[in-house]
Amino acid sequence: MVKSFRTRVNTPLQLIVIAAMLSLSACSIQKAQKTLLNAASLKGAHVGIAVYNESTQQWVDKYQSDRYFTPASNTKIQSCYLGMKYLKDSIPGWQFAENKDSIFLMPLGDPSFLHPDFAYQPVADLIKSTKKQIVFCLPTKEDKFEAFGRGWSWDDYAEDYQPERNRLNVYGNVLTVTKKIDGIQVQPSLLVKNQTIPTNYTVWSREKLSNQFFALPNAIKNPEQQVPFITGANYTLAKSLIEDSLHPAFPIAIQKGWNQISTSIIKTVPTDSLLKIMMNRSDNFFAEQVLLMTSQQLLGTMDDAAAIDTILKTDFSIFPQKPSWADGSGLSRFNLTTPENYIALLQQMESSFSIERIKAVFAQGGKGGLSSYYKNIPGVLYAKTGTLGNQIAFSGYIITNKGTRLLFSVLVANHVSPTTYPVRHAVEEYLTSIMSKY
Repeated sequence: MVKSFRTRVNTPLQLIVIAAMLSLSACSIQKAQKTLLNAASLKGAHVGIAVYNESTQQWVDKYQSDRYFTPASNTKIQSCYLGMKYLKDSIPGWQFAENKDSIFLMPLGDPSFLHPDFAYQPVADLIKSTKKQIVFCLPTKEDKFEAFGRGWSWDDYAEDYQPERNRLNVYGNVLTVTKKIDGIQVQPSLLVKNQTIPTNYTVWSREKLSNQFFALPNAIKNPEQQVPFITGANYTLAKSLIEDSLHPAFPIAIQKGWNQISTSIIKTVPTDSLLKIMMNRSDNFFAEQVLLMTSQQLLGTMDDAAAIDTILKTDFSIFPQKPSWADGSGLSRFNLTTPENYIALLQQMESSFSIERIKAVFAQGGKGGLSSYYKNIPGVLYAKTGTLGNQIAFSGYIITNKGTRLLFSVLVANHVSPTTYPVRHAVEEYLTSIMSKY
């Protein structure tokens, strides 16, 4: 919860000076708030504001701060907290055991496996180098989650931002088409082995109910495209893709259950390296897998609803208002929360982890995912954006040039601006004005 603020006043003169300063500051903040709320891009929209001075433990500005909004990708701040706490220093990617003939592997939801963002591939190297039989083990206790999260848009099945969720992930669960000088490269190529590959570089998509990919007669400038594929159940497709890519000594076997006596965990990539990409690129796939991996660590199974319920009763019992929380990425419109909840969450993160660790993972103003915003501001800003049709969210940390530490959350619902830029620019002007006063 946000802490109460108390101060000592030793003399009447001090009281007068402080009162005058607070009065001037309050007028400036009210003007900044009014300017934001009257911005043309926000006409008819709903706005929630919460800005908290962590240095003095006092609210700076609040407007509809206890009202509910769709947070979009600000939901990834919850996932970031979960990853930092429950996945520890490195991703607990696989359960491992072996005997004289076989190696047994239970996938634990690691999204980095054969993902092009990560050169470190200890499990892939193991599969390629061993002369033993590789056995993939299905969990004894059935997982309880769907390939798509609750409330996701069904007609976005072929969009690059909505890959399926799975226990065993390969290549980020997407087909990647890359333009090369001498043509195009498709990975994993097995998915289009019996399909006609166009010679020119066009827009790629997929049939709704099958892994039948096709190219549309539209030119595209982006040198890389990604189209999610249907992952299927029981590792069958993943097994084929892994065999085609890694060429193990024997065909990979699949068995139900885990009955090994001596086991260990194979850790893969550093957790924060994955979280940094998730927060800066707003990677939905990574965020969803972080939630599922957290469920595995907490409950011994992948059950996103049960994990969310558990976390709301424990780590996130600090929320002033009980949220509606549906997924790890923010793709779902069932997600509803308040600006005050984000202030409480940001405080919880700072009390649980070092601010240097948080700053290394969050996007910084003027850089990376925020390269177009907050370039010339009176301080430094570390935050997460959120965008969903007609919804804008922005929450994070500010350290002003005067050394004041501010926590903020600005959530906008139902704007009708044709682009997000004017909305984000209005929020930028508001926060810059706040920073200049502190």
